[in-house]
Amino acid sequence: MVAYVAKNFSSACLVVLLFFVVSSYARFSTMVTKDEIHFICTQQDINSSLCFEILKPNPEITRLDFSGLFKFLLNYQARNISDTLKQFKLSGGYTRDIESKYSVCIEVYEDALANRDKALKYLAAKDYASVNSMVSATMTNMSTCTDDLSTMKPIPKLFITKSNVIADLSNIIFVILEHCIRKKN
Repeated sequence: MVAYVAKNFSSACLVVLLFFVVSSYARFSTMVTKDEIHFICTQQDINSSLCFEILKPNPEITRLDFSGLFKFLLNYQARNISDTLKQFKLSGGYTRDIESKYSVCIEVYEDALANRDKALKYLAAKDYASVNSMVSATMTNMSTCTDDLSTMKPIPKLFITKSNVIADLSNIIFVILEHCIRKKN
């Protein structure tokens, strides 16, 4: 009886051990590799230096799969949008009832933040066409802001640069969506 229990117990332990090894291997095999980051950052229309700077291997990036990387970049972009939106409001004497010199940019930046929230919901639902639309809308918003800023005298180059960085992040997000997430599903 003791031999029977000992034999079955060791078999059960072996099965549990194999389960954890196989599941951890499957988990790690879906992680984004350096080669995949290189692929993402060297695509046409990608600001490679920005891409490599953001996606350089660090403990946070190395634990992500493509969906996690997408969310990471979307949140990174949202922080940039939020920080720049605050700067617009501080620089333009913004109040809701008075037209600000940055009112167009403030409006489209607020829309871009809303697009990020929608994109995350669509990603969870695997509605990739809608995710694509939200990322495209953010790019359009940045272009609208940049066009408006370029008509000002003097041209606020800092805000144009920040808007361009946010648009560049959208390009990186597109590559991950098109070449990595949609391909895996």
